[in-house]
Amino acid sequence: MLENSYTNFAELQQDEHEYLDYRIIVHHRIPDIAVLAIHGGNIEPGTSEIAAALGERLCASTYLFEGLKPRGNQVLHITSNLFNEPIGVSMAANAQTTLSIHGHYDVHNALVYIGGRNEPYKNLIQHSLNEAGFQTEDAPQHLSGMNGNNITNTSKTGAGVQLELSTKLRKSFFKGNDFTSKNRVNPLDLFNRFVRALEKATLEYKQVE
Repeated sequence: MLENSYTNFAELQQDEHEYLDYRIIVHHRIPDIAVLAIHGGNIEPGTSEIAAALGERLCASTYLFEGLKPRGNQVLHITSNLFNEPIGVSMAANAQTTLSIHGHYDVHNALVYIGGRNEPYKNLIQHSLNEAGFQTEDAPQHLSGMNGNNITNTSKTGAGVQLELSTKLRKSFFKGNDFTSKNRVNPLDLFNRFVRALEKATLEYKQVE
């Protein structure tokens, strides 16, 4: 955990101003799969955009917690095991399963770590991403998303999928390899290919379940 980050939402709320430092965007749609980006906006750049685009394509309920600060957004990073913002918690709890989009720091490898407790869904995502030309690996222990308290696993089935996208991969999704807030309105075809691969895996999962 980052030393200077908050340990729960109430703590964050005391010091930070909604719509100035952070915002919450919610789309209540088909609730069976909730698409989450709890470190969106400028916290883990690019994760909001993926979650929003995928949620729209799937007509799935979508939750974004976004950092809006010009700098220092890491302070808004409440870890997945401690994340307790009520709207996000409620959306995850009402879903059969979740897909949680995160970013991890790696400027050298364009890589997706796949974690979470929903093994069938994980396998479908891994296959679909590989088929679309993306490099995937099982998430290392500290990014595994296996904790029962992780918002990813607080769905009705107690299982979800957590994706950790490297810095290099997220930057490559946007024009000029630039994932600053002003440029994230310029996604490339690679971004669309990634979202389509997740959509394909999710539709396959829904057919099986």
